[in-house]
Amino acid sequence: MNFIKILFIALLLTACSSTHITTQPTSSGLSPLEQSASEQSEYKKAIVYLNSGNFEKAKEIFTRFRSERPELAGPYANLAIIALKENNPDDAFKLVTIAVQKNPKLAQALNLLGYLEQQKGDVSSAVKHYKQAIENYENYAIAHYNIALLYDVYLQDIDKAIPHYEKYLKLINNKDKKTADWLEQIKQNKERG
Repeated sequence: MNFIKILFIALLLTACSSTHITTQPTSSGLSPLEQSASEQSEYKKAIVYLNSGNFEKAKEIFTRFRSERPELAGPYANLAIIALKENNPDDAFKLVTIAVQKNPKLAQALNLLGYLEQQKGDVSSAVKHYKQAIENYENYAIAHYNIALLYDVYLQDIDKAIPHYEKYLKLINNKDKKTADWLEQIKQNKERG
């Protein structure tokens, strides 16, 4: 079972996309009607750069958005993803904290914050942030996976882990065979007592 599924199911401005490594960008935080066509186009271009691993180009655009539209949480969250991918967890933590301050309901940023707290060993904060992400976006599959994993592996609370594994698998149409197999195994172990 893959124990580190990190962060995000993409929420682009108007469409979703996914990759196996789930560190995908967040939307800007504005509806398409609140952004000009050129802003939408530029933000989408930054997301494409980020997804393709061209961090310098993505960073350039998100940094510009951060300067020109400081009220937006999305650029901070996406810069945090880049910092994490570039192995700068302290910078990622600072940036995602700003994103959450700007938009406390941005589920992807809360999920990333939970992941970073988990990496620092603060499991209770990680649980809190994952729960907040799920409260703000009930069908956020990766947050369900992350909290299930935390309950399962770190807290040894299978009763709390199982429903989140089940919700995760339902949301992704059971396309994660390793997790489905793991869930069956822990359910069988639980039945055996």
